[in-house]
Amino acid sequence: VMRLTKTLALILCFLAGASASSAADSGNERARKLPELRDVRKIYVGDMGTADEADRFRLLLEEQLLKRNFAVVLKEEEADAVLTGVLSVRTYDDKSEARATVRLVSPSGEVMWAKDFGHKRFTVNPFSLQEPTRRRAEEVAEALRRELKRPTRQGP
Repeated sequence: VMRLTKTLALILCFLAGASASSAADSGNERARKLPELRDVRKIYVGDMGTADEADRFRLLLEEQLLKRNFAVVLKEEEADAVLTGVLSVRTYDDKSEARATVRLVSPSGEVMWAKDFGHKRFTVNPFSLQEPTRRRAEEVAEALRRELKRPTRQGP
């Protein structure tokens, strides 16, 4: 009986230790620092959909990111984050419109930033004849640059 009691006590101690270790691990998982936009230095521009202009948009986006002092890498595994999205272009009688929806994702799969860029009712320069796919690439790169410069919120 005494031996059974000691064995049972050892088993209970082991289970309590394992439970505490498991709780500590899940606490560490919650305390794990999520990637922040301000830590992004190198961006890989990934798939931008299947529209006719998608590949061109991807190249224009790389160009615009470089102009705004981002490091654009050609291999996803070298990047701090991956920028992907979709582009759609609509052509009307006298004009065309482009819409882009993009997201920046960390290597571990967390969405760090996402935004939709579409037709604006009021434009800064309504007489601009700038081509819409290029304009969307400029808007995405500029919005991402502004977002990275934005001060981060301090926790409680």
